[in-house]
Amino acid sequence: MSQDQLSEAVALAPGGAGDGMVRPGVTQRETLLTVLRLAAQYETWVTLAELAAKTKFPPASISAQLRHLRKEKYGGWAVEKRRREWVSEVVWEYRLAEGGVDRGKGSKGGKGEENGGGDEREAGDGV
Repeated sequence: MSQDQLSEAVALAPGGAGDGMVRPGVTQRETLLTVLRLAAQYETWVTLAELAAKTKFPPASISAQLRHLRKEKYGGWAVEKRRREWVSEVVWEYRLAEGGVDRGKGSKGGKGEENGGGDEREAGDGV
C-alpha cells in the first residue's frame, strides 16, 4: 500500500474528515490504533513521521502511545519494529503484528529481540 492509499484510507476511516485523525472524544491511543489497523490491513509499515502526518499528533507522543499499546492494560498489542532499509539514516518503522494482540509470554519486545526493546534508546525515537 502506498502512502497515498494509506492517507485515503485514513481519511475514510469511520467518522473521518479528510483533515487528519484528530476526533473529539477519541483518545490519541485509539486514533493511533485505528491508523495501525488500517496499515496492517494493507501490510504496510509506518514510521513515526508518517504516523504524525496522518494523526496530527507529535512523534514523541506517538512513541509513548506505541509503548502503551504493548502493555497488557492497554490491550497487549504486538507492535513490531524494524529499521527502514532503503534510507541511509536510521529510521524505524512500525506495524501491528499478524493477529494484533500479543498472547505469548515474554514476547513483547524484550532486549535482544529483532523487533523489540533495547536498541530504541540508541536510535533516539524512544519507542
